[in-house]
Amino acid sequence: MHQIPKEEEVGLHSAILVTEPTSYWPLDDVSGDSCHDEMNLHVALVDSGGVRLGAIPFGASSFPYFDGEIGSHLTAAADPRYSHLYANALTVAVWICPLALDNAHTGGSTDQYVHFLEKSIAPSTDVEWVMRLYNATNPNRHLRLSFYTFNLGSPTGQGNGAYMEYGVSSNDVVPVDLGKWLFVVGLAEPWISSSDLTTGCIVWKQNVQAVRSAGDKYGSYHVHPQDGAGPLRIGGTRSLGYKGSMAHLAIWNRLLSSTEITSIWTEGQAELRGTPMYHSYV
Repeated sequence: MHQIPKEEEVGLHSAILVTEPTSYWPLDDVSGDSCHDEMNLHVALVDSGGVRLGAIPFGASSFPYFDGEIGSHLTAAADPRYSHLYANALTVAVWICPLALDNAHTGGSTDQYVHFLEKSIAPSTDVEWVMRLYNATNPNRHLRLSFYTFNLGSPTGQGNGAYMEYGVSSNDVVPVDLGKWLFVVGLAEPWISSSDLTTGCIVWKQNVQAVRSAGDKYGSYHVHPQDGAGPLRIGGTRSLGYKGSMAHLAIWNRLLSSTEITSIWTEGQAELRGTPMYHSYV
């Protein structure tokens, strides 16, 4: 078991570990076919192609580069501890650096999107929760960042979600730009009943919580998050492709406090400041 750092230790790595996550993938591995989990639960394996380890942001750390093609993702084995049902609460936090504003391999009928994080069997089968980025040239939703939970099913069941969209959300003052790191946190609150309208999904972007709405509540769509058999996919899915880099992904079987989120954000701001560039030899 990884030793939790003392509170006086600083840095993004320590700021995450002190919160005792269920799994924490720094994604700073520079070679090989997997990215390690600091909590020693499940490594994230490189899939069929398109993932280059060793994308370099500001400083010495290295992070994966996903090329936006099908198969460009990492996979962590299915585990009930990555599901909301395990403790009736879930938090997912990650830093992303988009290197395309209009991804080519997308989902959606009107507004196109990709999932840069997803727990599912397949993109349309038993999807539990996702983090989603919408394309810039959509007719309605432009570079929206969202966190959703869904009912299990095939095709995908009903879902509820929270979002932040620059120019639309009243408190979102940071646009999604090429080569700029964004800190995204999704929280799934305790489920009470399929008709309850008090709890649901919350999303944070750049240390700002989205304004709550009816659409983020479980009861608005009769959603009851369950434990599916699907793995965790990082950087895309079997049919959706995210082009960019990702860093410091962590999952908790509880809700992070605003103080904890701010601590991770503050340390990350000090470390993740530059556009990733991938090594030519990987």
